[in-house]
Amino acid sequence: MSVASGVRPFRGKSNALWTQKIWTTATREIFRKDPLDWYNDFWLPFMTLPPFVQPNEAHRAMDWLLEQTTTLDDSSSLRIRMITQNVDGLIPPNSLHSIEAHGRIGLFKCMPDEDSDTDSESDDDDDRLVHLGHRRKWRRRRELQFKGGSEERNCKQRRSTRSYSQLCPYQHEKSLSVNQIEPSSIQKYLREGLIIPETPKCPHCTNTLAPQALLFDEGYHSHDFYEFQKMEEWLSEAEIIVYVGTSFAVRLPEVSLEHARAEGIPVYNLNTYDMLSPTNILDAYNIRGPAEETLPLLVEEVEELQRKSKTHRKTSTRLHNRDKNY
Repeated sequence: MSVASGVRPFRGKSNALWTQKIWTTATREIFRKDPLDWYNDFWLPFMTLPPFVQPNEAHRAMDWLLEQTTTLDDSSSLRIRMITQNVDGLIPPNSLHSIEAHGRIGLFKCMPDEDSDTDSESDDDDDRLVHLGHRRKWRRRRELQFKGGSEERNCKQRRSTRSYSQLCPYQHEKSLSVNQIEPSSIQKYLREGLIIPETPKCPHCTNTLAPQALLFDEGYHSHDFYEFQKMEEWLSEAEIIVYVGTSFAVRLPEVSLEHARAEGIPVYNLNTYDMLSPTNILDAYNIRGPAEETLPLLVEEVEELQRKSKTHRKTSTRLHNRDKNY
């Protein structure tokens, strides 16, 4: 979706960021071994946005679609929701209708010295329609956070202790901007993707900060920024699911596709490479082309539907004529 803006795709057939280095390096485990090397050899050269990056027609189309969303209890109102895996922030975030499920470049979270979450992978509500995160683990963490709520008032006395570090609100609840990190001398380096002489530190507990990005050994329940429960609710309520530019290679598209199969939900795939195969249990339609061309067509489709009465809506063929191979 952001390729036309000058952002390299994460996966794809040309100029993609995806390498074995990303698969083996973008983890908490490797980060903890040498955070400074992790930043300078991996994150900053791979994940810094070029300074000229601006939203393209795809972002503007998506922004328009999201603006049509209303909270009014009206059967004729649109309820469009966006769950994005993009971390570039080129679509203005709005909690009413958007979730940045994989984080956002320019934000940071506090990294604990070790992971103490060893609870069972099972949940006490495994029968929910969509399962993206572990609610039992999330509840356990929130209980620990609640018990330590008074710690914040004593942060100056407790900064060096392990118990306080584990209760830092930036580990699981809040995010830090570049302007908030310590030392302030490296803020400019991080913005521009330059080699940093030392790692960013949390101003609250002094632990090393990691980017606010979902790493490969983290779950959606690991930080509140990813809003996994809201994602599950939105997907469980979906009548149609539209994919834009995904490779279907990570948990979010995998789980949502399985949900679409189980519930008979039609899916539309706006993509250039990765096509879906319709089956007797997957009602799938492929619209081939770059997002900056196909998403404006979806805007035209929605505008046409809005012009028609809610009782006599008809589907135009504009999108379907885009690709005869679905």
